[in-house]
Amino acid sequence: MIEIIQNGFKCSYEMRLFAGLFFSDDEDVIIMQNFIYKGNVINAYTHILFCGTSYFEDYYFKFNTYGRTNKTIKKIFIATCTKSFYHAAMKIRKINLPWGAMCGIRPAKNVRELKEEGYSSDEIRDIFHRVYEVSEDKTELAMTVAENEKNIISDIGKKSVSIYIGIPFCPTRCVYCSFVSTDIRVSGKYMDGFCEKLILEIDKTAELLKRTGLYTENIYIGGGTPTTLPPHWLESILRRIYDKFDMSHVKEFTVEAGRPDTITYDKLDVLKKYAVNRISINPQTMNDVTLKKIGRGHNKEMVYKAFDMARKTGFKVINTDLIAGLPDETPDMYKSSLEEIINLRPENITVHSLCIKSAANFKFTDNELAKSEYMNEMLSYTQMRMNEEGYIPYYMYRQKNSSGNLENVGYAIPGTMNSYNVNIMEEKQTIIALGGGGSSKIVIGDRIERVFNFKDPLEYIRRFDDILKKKDETEVIINGQ
Repeated sequence: MIEIIQNGFKCSYEMRLFAGLFFSDDEDVIIMQNFIYKGNVINAYTHILFCGTSYFEDYYFKFNTYGRTNKTIKKIFIATCTKSFYHAAMKIRKINLPWGAMCGIRPAKNVRELKEEGYSSDEIRDIFHRVYEVSEDKTELAMTVAENEKNIISDIGKKSVSIYIGIPFCPTRCVYCSFVSTDIRVSGKYMDGFCEKLILEIDKTAELLKRTGLYTENIYIGGGTPTTLPPHWLESILRRIYDKFDMSHVKEFTVEAGRPDTITYDKLDVLKKYAVNRISINPQTMNDVTLKKIGRGHNKEMVYKAFDMARKTGFKVINTDLIAGLPDETPDMYKSSLEEIINLRPENITVHSLCIKSAANFKFTDNELAKSEYMNEMLSYTQMRMNEEGYIPYYMYRQKNSSGNLENVGYAIPGTMNSYNVNIMEEKQTIIALGGGGSSKIVIGDRIERVFNFKDPLEYIRRFDDILKKKDETEVIINGQ
């Protein structure tokens, strides 16, 4: 059991996140920390009691709060606490932490917010190195992402929103998956009922947009795997979107075709008919042995076939996902997958660090996360090859429970960046969510209000009246800005 006791300043979530990098829940660890801010000096004193031995770190940091926002002050205080802790913990176990003491899932957002406060690029680099102890290559990655996403953020319309539609069905459930998805062998009987209700939620959302004077800039249909649906349901949903929404301002219409084994010409023709202009084809790895191990229902030949069908149908922007750190995959195996994907020349390549959350089946298997040094090798290789091949990093996020506390990065050929991905990471545009597990994010200045849909298809159907009430709640929040 990990016990954390903090005095003076508390950041329990962040401390528990870092403690989990060094210790498991079945180990007896007591972490005590005392925080003092006096005379423009922060002092975080950490005492770790582990296996009958004490480990200490007394960390001091000069910091003047004058002219700083409360958000920045809080981040600096948290970083001082986490840095004091992990310096003490490093005396017990050596772990490679390229992101140092930085918490939070959006490093590029940190860069943007510091720039908005008036810091220069050199000053931001100094903060990343000196305060957070972020490595040089990760600092440059965050700086580059922040620069590349700048034009997308500045182009967001004042009254615009993005629409997210969650389709919570997949052919199978992958062992690492914690997303809102259910195996159709179990939940397929609810598909018709779910789609019928989703069409009604589209109607309700269209009414909301008209009454609030908002317009749709991006539409993203994810999941799950939307192309798990048969062609007639895909067409019904897309037709309803076109009938009810004003599509004249829509820049991007994305559908995650995700699983190569769900992609057919009939489904691609439906997507093309309704002007979907971006799709994802996500192999995760090009190693057939690994695909079988993680519960995917395709092999790499199906990936090639899906790409061929998509290109012949006329899709000009395709994203492909890969995961670094899959069970038993060596860095060389990962690099081989990346090279095969590069040869396919998708416009976007997104590389994820394997992240295991409590809802994932992986938690209940004998698999282990890849060693952090292997992960860093894979991601560093990716960064190098993407640069060589002309792909630029344009959005990035981090998740807890990933090996090495590393990052997920979206790379794109210039001119093909996905605005929705940037918007959801930077939280500068309201996103209204529909369907299974949808999470609406209403942006009100620096504040975010969230409204959640039900995750399970059966609950979505049974409690659909509550779904409609949630749309009324969303409208009230928007009108109250």
